[in-house]
Amino acid sequence: MQITLDRNTRYYGIHSYAKGEITITIPRALEEARPAPEESDNVERLLPPLRRETLHRSLILMPERLIQDWPPQSFTELNKAHFDVLAEQDVELILFGSGATLRWPDHDLLCSLMQRGIGIEVMDTGAACRTYNILMSDQRRFAAALLMI
Repeated sequence: MQITLDRNTRYYGIHSYAKGEITITIPRALEEARPAPEESDNVERLLPPLRRETLHRSLILMPERLIQDWPPQSFTELNKAHFDVLAEQDVELILFGSGATLRWPDHDLLCSLMQRGIGIEVMDTGAACRTYNILMSDQRRFAAALLMI
């Protein structure tokens, strides 16, 4: 299991990853509006600035957005529509985590990304998780599409 310190409280981050799971940090500021606390606003101030959630299915993660349950659950399930979803995001780069090992998607699957000038970096999911946190600190417009290890 790889663990990263939770330093950034403004953007989604990756805290850890292991076989079958990725734990992300979710800034409270990016969560959907919650009902106001019944007792007082002081309760809200006592909450930590972020929380962790462990996910067990493929996902797309961007600094300010999380798309849970990205449909392909394995490398063999990938199809063009999965990469079309990535091409619709307002990003300049896609980190593609191919699972436990580095595997390149077929060139035909990547056409929608190339037509829009979106770069793609292919790596195993562990490397993609580590790279995500580095790029996030650089405030780049990118997404990580992660298949589970």
